[in-house]
Amino acid sequence: MKRIISLVLAAAMLLSCGITSFAAFDNKSLTEDEWKEVYAELRDENTLPALCVGADQTQLNICWHAAKDKAQPKVRLAKNAAMTDYVEFTGETTPAENDEQLVCRVTMTGIEENTTYYYQWLSENGWSEAYKYESKGFDSYKMMLIGDIQIGGQSTDNPEEQSRIGYVWQSVLDEALSKNPDISFLLSPGDNTSTGKAADEWQTLLMPEYTRSLPMALAIGNHDKKGMMYDYYTHMPNEYFGKYFTGLDRDFWFRYGDVLYLVFDACSGSAADHRAMAAEAVKANPDAKWRIGVMHQGLYAPGIAALEPETGILLNAVFQPIFTMYDLDMVFTGHTHMQGRSHFIKDGIVVGKAESGKTYTDPNGIIYLNTNACCDQGSMEGMDKWPHTAYSFENADVTTYSTIEFTDSTMSVKTFRGDNSELLDSITIEKTKDFKARPVSTFIRTALYKAVEVLGLVYMKIDEVVVAIRGGHF
Repeated sequence: MKRIISLVLAAAMLLSCGITSFAAFDNKSLTEDEWKEVYAELRDENTLPALCVGADQTQLNICWHAAKDKAQPKVRLAKNAAMTDYVEFTGETTPAENDEQLVCRVTMTGIEENTTYYYQWLSENGWSEAYKYESKGFDSYKMMLIGDIQIGGQSTDNPEEQSRIGYVWQSVLDEALSKNPDISFLLSPGDNTSTGKAADEWQTLLMPEYTRSLPMALAIGNHDKKGMMYDYYTHMPNEYFGKYFTGLDRDFWFRYGDVLYLVFDACSGSAADHRAMAAEAVKANPDAKWRIGVMHQGLYAPGIAALEPETGILLNAVFQPIFTMYDLDMVFTGHTHMQGRSHFIKDGIVVGKAESGKTYTDPNGIIYLNTNACCDQGSMEGMDKWPHTAYSFENADVTTYSTIEFTDSTMSVKTFRGDNSELLDSITIEKTKDFKARPVSTFIRTALYKAVEVLGLVYMKIDEVVVAIRGGHF
């Protein structure tokens, strides 16, 4: 009997190991010299795939470039590395930024939770090697936030700087995913590349092999808005192009588990389109327990962001009413290259403290979490003492990453150093109540917001002239 019990326990332990082991990302770490070799080999290409989040947790999006005469938007998905019994998905091709290629975009569906998959895309050279993707839990899960990756740094056509930032990006992914093997996807609040015009910046962004296993949700930042490359290297779900958006302008939304993510293009002043996207997403997901906003410019970032006219007045007027009308729990931002977090804010006023290390139940107001940058970390220079700032990270030489973990009733946010995962800040929100419909309040706020929508359109016209004079967004 003892032997039987021992065997049963041993089998249970092995099964347990099997259950948890799939969650770990394969080690794709590189030394700096190894990175330089990879960069030198791949920098002149632009055919690496981008694995993106789907409309919900059961979907994955992918896109890649291929020669016009060989482009076929096909992907195979299987549950074994030999790719037997695969399911094949066919997507569509769209024009690329050049006359020699097309962009292939495919959506994979039927993803099950806690399952190991392998996938291949049909490149211009035939089927790619099989890459592993391991889905995580759907009801409870953890995602990661990294901002201002900005491949290329603050420079233009500078391969050395591009390679340097690329290696920082590779190293932060290595550190974060080795310490957090249960990450479901990565979210970026914008400025994914530097010039917005260079294909090699996107190629460098996709060089870390981790990106083949880590779906990404990439917001648009002002650097992305300097060109149109974002349009050719991403495949975001539920893209909303609105009535007044122009050029690269777009919002998008997606659902993962009980969380609805609203991703705004903060470089567009089209308040009417931003509100319409939020209304569409919320209406389509009435049962979502959490609502998260994402935009590039930080309304309440550490430093002087809130005092800048464009941010403190225009963007505040456009976005803060939307966040309030649709009961957002938290907003992720970037842009200032300064890591920090706000207290609970409602209508521009701090309505409650949000101290690090504490748990708050059904709080009033929204927390704004601003990210540091891979490319160029900002210095506080004593600008971290604004009344709305709950936490700020003053080390200007170290990048950071944040994890956001959801359970049935809690959202836990933790921020770490990007080089050694030292915990810098944490806060947990517990929710025991569902969203409440407030028809009278919503009606009044919507009516008042009409003036903002009109002024937003006026600003867009002015901005078009300014951008034309500047030669792009800055």
